[in-house]
Amino acid sequence: MNTAVDTGIEKQALPKAGKKSVVTAPPEDTAAGAGPIVTDGADDGEIEVELKQMEADADRLHKEGVISADDANMKRAEVAKTRLLFRDLPPAERIAIIKRRREIGRQLMERKLSGAAVVTAHVRLNHTRLKPLFEQWWPYLNRMSINMQRFGQSTFGTGDKESVNGFFEKQLASIEAYVDEQLRVAEGFRKQKEGELRANNDFVFEPSISLPALDIEVEAYSRFSMRVLATMMKFDKAMDQFDFMVWNGIRDQSDVDDEVVRFLKKVNPMGVRGYMTHLRLMTTVRGG
Repeated sequence: MNTAVDTGIEKQALPKAGKKSVVTAPPEDTAAGAGPIVTDGADDGEIEVELKQMEADADRLHKEGVISADDANMKRAEVAKTRLLFRDLPPAERIAIIKRRREIGRQLMERKLSGAAVVTAHVRLNHTRLKPLFEQWWPYLNRMSINMQRFGQSTFGTGDKESVNGFFEKQLASIEAYVDEQLRVAEGFRKQKEGELRANNDFVFEPSISLPALDIEVEAYSRFSMRVLATMMKFDKAMDQFDFMVWNGIRDQSDVDDEVVRFLKKVNPMGVRGYMTHLRLMTTVRGG
């Protein structure tokens, strides 16, 4: 019987602490003469940003009396261990870990979760750049959200659990506000410029995507994970507006790329924290 914590596949997501990683990159990543490796998200740069935030959180919780000095030191030690794992890995192995995390995420989505009240959602993402973001983070945020409800108290304690939940709520609310603004501005700007083009009798291209990057059904376990889904799909709609602007010479592709990178950088810290919180919950429930 599968429960919220007994799949076991998450064990393979990161190399064991204190051991040399044996994760190898696919041949295309290490072939002689190959170009620079391009990541799809949390390489050591994104991990480092999140680790610094976790250190700051430990210091703040200790100063506020929420956790003891021993607990704060344990959290700092966990941060140091994770930092060492990623800094010691060659770039190709870090990329292999990211790919493996996406593979495990897909497995998580394919497995039914017994005893969970779910809402089925249709996820369509037109744009390729959002697919790895979804695969790399959403399955873990989704599973983390239900395991936090079930096991957060025993894993973190009351005060720390509320602090963790508060972090996710603050991060998601900020991303939602940002995406709402991006879509509103993009739709308004497109409408204005399209009107100007038609008034001048210029030819107007209306591009569409016939083959989406992702088109699947998923089972969401919480309002939080549904909100994450909605935010990603809403930004995908903003990118539809960007496509129109590029096709009609209203904006340059490099400007659009900057907008996408900005969105990815906003989502990745939440994804990293969700992934690491998921691993912490799984380890605690297994009694590790």
